[in-house]
Amino acid sequence: MKGYGETIKQIRISKGYTQKHVAAHLLTQGAYSKFENNNTEINLGTMHGILQRLGIPFDEFYYIQNGYQYSQRDEIIIQFYRVNTHDEVLLEGLWKKCQHYLKENKDDLQINHIATILDGLIILAKTNDLEQAKTIVEPVWYDLSKHNQLFVTELYMLTTILFLFPLPTVLQIKQFILRHITMYENFQNVSRLHIHLLMNITFLLMRNKNYAKARTEILNTIILCKKENDFALLGICYIRKGICLNRLGLVGEKWIRKGRNLLNVLEQSTLLETIEQDMKRF
Repeated sequence: MKGYGETIKQIRISKGYTQKHVAAHLLTQGAYSKFENNNTEINLGTMHGILQRLGIPFDEFYYIQNGYQYSQRDEIIIQFYRVNTHDEVLLEGLWKKCQHYLKENKDDLQINHIATILDGLIILAKTNDLEQAKTIVEPVWYDLSKHNQLFVTELYMLTTILFLFPLPTVLQIKQFILRHITMYENFQNVSRLHIHLLMNITFLLMRNKNYAKARTEILNTIILCKKENDFALLGICYIRKGICLNRLGLVGEKWIRKGRNLLNVLEQSTLLETIEQDMKRF
């Protein structure tokens, strides 16, 4: 892995900038030259100024600095954001990555929490035992509930395990999550996080036969899915909307067909199989 200065030099030359241009009002050209040659360090504020001048955000800089790939830790977190909680193979693959990382970084609490959540989800995928899965992930909720502020990865953790808890606890966790989501309203990926939160709430309301409330949550989720162009989750919402309408004595078949067709067009066969199981349950 290159030094920070060396990576900055690579980016500067690629953009055709001089040292004088990048260093202006931030460092003397001599100090800047030493930094590029990895002979000195600079503070975070100066680094931020240099990256702004180069037009490179911090996350892209670290990606470049790491050889145009994510670090092992970043890769785990990114995959966790995207993981299908019903796909046992993907869950086990990510769990193994966590264990490999934790061999050298056993005190990383965040990755330990993710590994614990994956443990619970794998048990659920294998046995469909909600109680056992809940028992495994409960320590994560107890730990995070003590925090005064949650950050994006912690919010994803809670959203992922939400459906394992009884409804009264879920509604408590929901308010806890929403209180923190508002602080990240315009941050990347948070709209998708909000969608997953509502999806899990919807599932739990349907499991508790509260189809009227579930329908309301689904309508809100459909609006967010369209805004984010998340058509796979939109397909699930249509199917759930149809189920709720049917259970309320209304006509829901057209929405179920619409959702199935959408998932088929997107070639989401595994996801459709999972939703078919939900349909049998309800």
